[in-house]
Amino acid sequence: MAVDRPTFSESWYRVANLRPRLRAFVQVQRQRYRGRIWFVLQDPSNDKFFRLDESAYHFVGLLDGDRTVSATWELANEHLGDAAPTQNEAIQLLGQLYSANLIQAELPADAAGMFERYRKRVRREVGGYFMNLLFARIPVLDPDRMLDRWVPVVSWVFSPIGAALWVVLMAMGLWTIAGRTEQLVLAASGTLSPNNLVWLYASMVVIKALHELGHGFACKKFGLLEQTGGEVHTIGIMLLVLMPVPYMDASSAWALRSKWRRIIISAAGMYVEMAIAAIAAMVWARTAEGSATNAIAFNLMFIASVSTILFNGNPLIRFDGYYILSDLIEAPNLNQRSKDFLYYLIKKYIYGVRNPRNPAHGRRERSWMMTYAIASFAYRIFIGVVIILYVANQLFFIGVLLAIGALCGWLVVPIGKMFKYLMTNPELGRVRARALLTTTGFCAAMLLALGIIPAPDHSRAEGLIEPRHYTSVHAAVDGFVLRCLETETLVTEHNVPLVEARNFELETEQRQLQAKKQLFLSRYRKARIQEVAAAQRITRQIIALEEQIHRIDQQLSDLNLAAPQAGTFVAFDIERSLGSFLKRGDPIGMVATLDDLVIRVVADQYLGPRIVPDISAGQKVQIRVRRRPDLEFTGQIETVLRASHQRLPSPALGFSAGGSTAIKTDDEQGTEAAEPFFEIMVCPDNGHRGDLTLLPGQRVVVRFAHEPMPLLGQGWRALRQLVQNRLRI
Repeated sequence: MAVDRPTFSESWYRVANLRPRLRAFVQVQRQRYRGRIWFVLQDPSNDKFFRLDESAYHFVGLLDGDRTVSATWELANEHLGDAAPTQNEAIQLLGQLYSANLIQAELPADAAGMFERYRKRVRREVGGYFMNLLFARIPVLDPDRMLDRWVPVVSWVFSPIGAALWVVLMAMGLWTIAGRTEQLVLAASGTLSPNNLVWLYASMVVIKALHELGHGFACKKFGLLEQTGGEVHTIGIMLLVLMPVPYMDASSAWALRSKWRRIIISAAGMYVEMAIAAIAAMVWARTAEGSATNAIAFNLMFIASVSTILFNGNPLIRFDGYYILSDLIEAPNLNQRSKDFLYYLIKKYIYGVRNPRNPAHGRRERSWMMTYAIASFAYRIFIGVVIILYVANQLFFIGVLLAIGALCGWLVVPIGKMFKYLMTNPELGRVRARALLTTTGFCAAMLLALGIIPAPDHSRAEGLIEPRHYTSVHAAVDGFVLRCLETETLVTEHNVPLVEARNFELETEQRQLQAKKQLFLSRYRKARIQEVAAAQRITRQIIALEEQIHRIDQQLSDLNLAAPQAGTFVAFDIERSLGSFLKRGDPIGMVATLDDLVIRVVADQYLGPRIVPDISAGQKVQIRVRRRPDLEFTGQIETVLRASHQRLPSPALGFSAGGSTAIKTDDEQGTEAAEPFFEIMVCPDNGHRGDLTLLPGQRVVVRFAHEPMPLLGQGWRALRQLVQNRLRI
């Protein structure tokens, strides 16, 4: 019968005669997880913690400095039986305690070397964390006395009364922004604009400072209640994606016995941030759009809500949500144990290792631990790639260094560790050939799938729908729009009224000229009898007045626009035009033949050269309307204009209108592209999908199919284009 925990170890002789003991300053706290007793060892000099289960603590508690490790282990076996630590577990436990500086002992050379190797490995991991430019921490000062001074004033925030007020505040904030979705989306679209970056960063610093103070005060309050833990000795600066923000070390909360108090401490930062977001929402809704107060309030609301939900509240990364989840499900060290469980599955079911250590404490843990490990790994990779691309976009050289470091950390180092494990680890002594064969086969299969087998290759570009035959309708005279034909109305013949407008100034001038004309006519009738010469002069004045009246009549007539041809009338943003003042020349809409549409697609300098050799006229493409990805149309390429262009078909395709094409900063019209582009003409097969129809002026995304290429080739091409774009090669 297989034994899950081998009792003896080949390295036992190295530690058997040691006489270690816990250091005098070590503090011990008792906790309960899932009905089991755990003990937390704390080093108060550096706020380091180490968690032991009941059997491990029993073994450590027997170490008194006089009794040898071998005698202690035998005594633990007498007391605990099968629950006592095995020799391998005892060696690992001693090495971890020695690395954490929690035990003291006179070590012989062989045991010291074994423990020192473990300490060096831990030091390398910690050193790599602190050297990480994305999340490096720099301690500044000790805030413990300041927190002691102010905790009596602030602690009510984390009481039932404070929680009730928080709920009321949340309800008021949500009620304030209810029905303001369009305003929120419009304000959010300008969050990363250059003019707002200073306010955004200042808001983030303020929010994160209050976030960390929330952790600190909650930790201090509940530490005082339990008379254990609660010390907060470090506040400093963390480089969060190269941006300095405050942080506070409240890890002493791990010593608290109540898991609910630990959860409150972990959630205290988000608790404070959401309260600030609610207050900022009420200020934002009640201040004038465009004012400094309105902008600051929106930035505070945006940072305090979005960052809290996406980062701090996400349990897949080791922020507040992770520790809340760990305490809720009573699964300490969840991230590492989940990874160890995946390794356990590989060792047992793929490599065939006998008796691998299973970190799962029960059947219920196995499924969700595996799910958590995979989801956490994928999300970390995703976040890492997004951060690296963001940094590279701002500081390309630093982004390249981060990318190299990520490549080493995600690929090179794991491969090196895996190779060392496969070649030297005694755990694989009996199954090394099988482990090497399966690992080699898996790597070969991955290489075949990624680097040799062609995979579908697609590219996307934005385009604008235009009718082939259309006539634009522009305002001929300044005026206020009174009525307009509904958009998408079929016009069966020309001269059908489209727009009715009114110009009060012209009407007033017309009445004045008519009155003046009547005055001159009365003078003419009198002068015709008494003075012929005066009558002739008045006649000329009447003719001039009639010409002016005729011109104004024509302008008033031009206020009412008629269809220039038969077709379908498409209005441009007519909801905003109704009742508004239009200047002469302003576009109102078009009359077009909607059953004959064409899509003008803009392809940049990287996509254009790929499309020209790979794609020919008649090739099928897929078409999706922007902001409606659920609707898919098909079409075919008519022509590819290989000559480069720089004038966009419409400002809607440029950055300033939310498009994907960069435009020149000095172009007020927003149609001059920053770089030349290729233009592709696409004809939709069918512009109807149920009740929805493709309309002129819509932005669409067109998907092109290229010759299949292995995934590694596609990735290398994307990386090469990214470097070329950043270095302007």
